[in-house]
Amino acid sequence: MFPQDQLTRVTELTTAKLESRRPPPTLPGEILKLFGILILATRFQFGSRADLWATAPRSKHMPVPAFGARTGMFRHCFDALWSALTFSRQPAGGGPANGQSGGEHYRWALINDFISSTNAHREAHVAPRDTICVDESKIKRYGAGGPWISIGLPMYVTIDRKPENGCEIQNAACGQSGIMLRLHRVTTSADPTRQHVRGREPGAAWHSRFTALFGPWAGSDRIACADSYFSSVEAALALKGTGLRLIGVVKTTHRRLPMASLAARELRGRGSWVSMVPTDTSGAPDLMAAMWADRNRPVFVATAGSARPGAPCERLRWRQIYGGAERVAVSVPQPEVAEIYYGCCAQICRHNRWRQDVLRLEHKLGTHDWSQRVNISFLGVFLFDAWLLLSGAPGPASLNQAALYEDLAPGLIASTFDSTGARPPAATGETNPTPPLGYGVGVHLTPKTKRRHPSAGGAGVFLAQRRCCVCTTH
Repeated sequence: MFPQDQLTRVTELTTAKLESRRPPPTLPGEILKLFGILILATRFQFGSRADLWATAPRSKHMPVPAFGARTGMFRHCFDALWSALTFSRQPAGGGPANGQSGGEHYRWALINDFISSTNAHREAHVAPRDTICVDESKIKRYGAGGPWISIGLPMYVTIDRKPENGCEIQNAACGQSGIMLRLHRVTTSADPTRQHVRGREPGAAWHSRFTALFGPWAGSDRIACADSYFSSVEAALALKGTGLRLIGVVKTTHRRLPMASLAARELRGRGSWVSMVPTDTSGAPDLMAAMWADRNRPVFVATAGSARPGAPCERLRWRQIYGGAERVAVSVPQPEVAEIYYGCCAQICRHNRWRQDVLRLEHKLGTHDWSQRVNISFLGVFLFDAWLLLSGAPGPASLNQAALYEDLAPGLIASTFDSTGARPPAATGETNPTPPLGYGVGVHLTPKTKRRHPSAGGAGVFLAQRRCCVCTTH
């Protein structure tokens, strides 16, 4: 699921940054090992990353992580790679000095290559089924950012219905498997590459947005299922012009929809619906508006599906009956347009929830660099897509998501990517061979930043600088 060209790009850019700081260059195998350590770190509880390299347990009832001995990468090597890890090429020049719009576009370059590589890779290797889910993802980020400052996240987004604040990415996913297909960053209005999305804007804006999300599948007659942010009559007609169809729920952007006529129609009760279909000059219907009575009354705008009865919506609900409470099956009739929509619309929400609650890369690994946060979150997208691919493959029952990460981490740490095609090393007879040393540096004492002068007095005045208390030598 990870683009091969992106791994090459990460290696080249990280090596360039390492060489400017004097450490030796890195290799793709070492980048994969770093990814494996990041996955392995999410399986532990720790206060700071330094605790993962501790060699003495804090409690006799808890195992010591000892990442240095377990992974073969010492802490100073990890810190050097982590601080130099770069995913996209930022061009020279630009920046806030050239104006706010130029500064924002210059900062977005830190993630642009990763997004472009992801979209090209999915276009070449993933073919969605007949439905595509469209929604937005939030990447957790609580720090400096926004259009008012030239550092930090270029656009900081807060949405009440989302559990996290930070960077907003609009995306498209396969309506059946849930595998992510396209990523599109959301920028401020000051960015010259901004593509406006509101339904009240002309259809040309919708054409540009749908080109970014559905470009590879234009003309395939697939169905896009979208929430109220993307849905309107203008959006449905614009998407129809690209050879795709739309089923969406409309809330506030209801211009050109017969909302008053739909509300005036009397519905018998839960599970009933009403629809209205305008016709074009030839008498053929071009789109449909439908209202379905469930707990509330969602209004659909659609250029696909129909108002024919679909498969009933089956739900398990708690009911109080004589003698106690039981979960009973509740069946609610629904039209075909609602069946298609609700069978697809939750794929990206599930992707966001499981990526953030099970993998937890965004919660476990803190960073002050906004681009590092966004790029590592994209890595989480690939990891969850790998589990979706495995869970949908034919064969025996697959691992659960947490077990996959526990198996994937040691596989990446012990990766032989750099030695592919080479002769395996001869057996030395050692049962516990010494792990390879990162950057050619062995085990050593890391100097402490805390400095205490011997004249301060006390028995432990030399301990802060790792000196002997007797002879005052190092």
